[in-house]
Amino acid sequence: MLYWNNYKNHTSDIVGKRKKFDNTIYSFDIETSSYFMLDGKQYNTIDYLKIDEKSKKRCVYGSFMYIWQFSINDVVYYGRTWEEFEMFLKRLEENVPELKIIYVHNLSFEFQFLKSHFHFEDVVARKSHKVMSAFMRDFNIIFKCSYFLSNCALEYLPKVFNLPVEKQVGDLDYNLIRTPTTPLTDIELKYCEYDCLVVYHYIKEERNTYGDLKHIPTTSTGKVRRELMELTRTDYKYKRIVKRAININPHVYNLLQQAFMGGYTHANWIYADEILKNVDSYDETSAYPYVLTTYKYPASEFLKVNIKKREEMSKNFCYLLVVKFKNIKCKYYNTFISLSKCRNIRGGKYDNGRIIEAREFEITLTDIDFYFILDSYKCEYEILECYSAIKRFLPKKFINFVLEKYVIKTKYKDVENMEIEYQKEKNKFNSLYGMSVTNNIRDNVIYDDITELWSEVELTNKEIEEKLLYEKKKSFLSFAYGVWVTAYARDNLLRRVLDLDSYVCYCDTDSCKLVPGYDKNIFIKYNKSVEDRINYVSKILNIDKTRYAPYDIHGKSHMLGIFESETKENHLYTYDEFITQGAKKYAVKLDNKIKITVSGVPKKASVSLKDLNDFRDNYVFRYEDTNKKMLMYLDFQEEREITDYLGNKERISDKSGCCILPTTYVLNKALDYANLLTDNSSKRSIYKE
Repeated sequence: MLYWNNYKNHTSDIVGKRKKFDNTIYSFDIETSSYFMLDGKQYNTIDYLKIDEKSKKRCVYGSFMYIWQFSINDVVYYGRTWEEFEMFLKRLEENVPELKIIYVHNLSFEFQFLKSHFHFEDVVARKSHKVMSAFMRDFNIIFKCSYFLSNCALEYLPKVFNLPVEKQVGDLDYNLIRTPTTPLTDIELKYCEYDCLVVYHYIKEERNTYGDLKHIPTTSTGKVRRELMELTRTDYKYKRIVKRAININPHVYNLLQQAFMGGYTHANWIYADEILKNVDSYDETSAYPYVLTTYKYPASEFLKVNIKKREEMSKNFCYLLVVKFKNIKCKYYNTFISLSKCRNIRGGKYDNGRIIEAREFEITLTDIDFYFILDSYKCEYEILECYSAIKRFLPKKFINFVLEKYVIKTKYKDVENMEIEYQKEKNKFNSLYGMSVTNNIRDNVIYDDITELWSEVELTNKEIEEKLLYEKKKSFLSFAYGVWVTAYARDNLLRRVLDLDSYVCYCDTDSCKLVPGYDKNIFIKYNKSVEDRINYVSKILNIDKTRYAPYDIHGKSHMLGIFESETKENHLYTYDEFITQGAKKYAVKLDNKIKITVSGVPKKASVSLKDLNDFRDNYVFRYEDTNKKMLMYLDFQEEREITDYLGNKERISDKSGCCILPTTYVLNKALDYANLLTDNSSKRSIYKE
């Protein structure tokens, strides 16, 4: 790694005709120190764990950059101050005045420091602080986020994409406070250097795929989205089919958003907090792609109809309903209706975010969810609003597109020297669902370069109407498709839960875990129905059915949509022990090794559990075991004298930054869930109407 002043010039790679840009790969990274002040005294962030809650409220938090790295292809330069970085950029700009694209892994973090030193415009962000790209106008530079592109942590990029370098791990102690004048060892400098080199080699792979930097998509979902757009750009039959299914009625648009729900993740309360023996696990193979390619979806705009009863509904139509339920009570141990989706609830009793019973509430549903509720709850209901759309298979070109991704992914699996190709195709295949549920009509996220602050501005009704018309004109995909994708997939899982209710101890989107004694024929029968459906659909649509069940290099067929038990060396993968404390909170023991799945806690934290009996309420996952951190965005830091870990003092004037604080995680049930276990009884834009 070279000191920035060694940079004199480099051979640029200027491409483009009208709008020229440099195709050279640039990457940027910084290392920072965080600290806090309490009663006028400076503390390392590791001491944050030792102070009480009252003291934390009196703390003043701070952060600043002490080294920056900038790579030009595989040559990395560094400097210690923002003034040096500005001089470096001026020298770079003199040599290459054309547009330069600079990749940063987790641009959101670096941007929080950059924004008080440089001017930005055209900042694209999913929400406040979550920066995808930003144009630095004084230097004709656009920063882009390689994390959004890869959807992969920097530490894992080399392994996932088989890169020739690895991120250096553990060579930089983040608990030590360093300033721009703190000496850095060769090992520490190498750590900094390799953070840039990993990004360089990753972007090199992407550039090889897309030809040049400007054609690389912004996000991982954008890769597969762009492929489909290119495939259908001049296919007017495809566009006509999709156009008919795009709704421009703002009220229907609101209802579709209300009806959209994600995967079902839930623990059966009768087993919570209990160590279970010999638990089996079943996973559904590519649940979302299966329903995308074999089920029928809304194929026209939703129109209001006068339907009041289930019996009046036809299987030839998709329905969007607003329903009032009264005197409703679940018939099963597992519960299903999401509390967050209900309105005007009266007399509710809850199970970890799900409704057990209620005197009354209103909810917006697809017909799939409506039928399921009627089958799983005792209730009275009143259909307040009902809209119908013709039901048909998705465009054949789209179905073939999904199947092609599955065939290629399966073909590359476990093939030597095809690891990169497999990973790329796997990422694309996994992005199909994200693409199908994308809603581009979102509130505006605005960064103000003068105040250096963020705001989220709601779209006006007129703006929403204009965007709906644009969606219809573009005719790429209908958001209604995405609403029904998750409804079908949930239904396939939950119907199995109804069949196996008292044996199901936990579910998550496309998998379920079962205690001994369950009927395995339930899955055999369902898998046969999947095969029958594939045979039927492939015949109707004239698609080779082997595309639904391609073979891998070992000659094994992988059929979409079937439930398979987790296996190890061709034997049923049975957990020796299993315990859950609620949704996204469970631990298992297998071969005397404990593994955990806890939302917000790294899996490596399982080392702190000596026994599954530890996995109880109020168990604290320590920072030492999790290395879990929280971020605090700072915008108005005062100039302050900082003492580094060697005792040297330095005046720091960074105005904005991001303080990284160590944190613990306390395992707890939701309050209503905890009460239930001791009971003896059973952001998108909204159109303003």
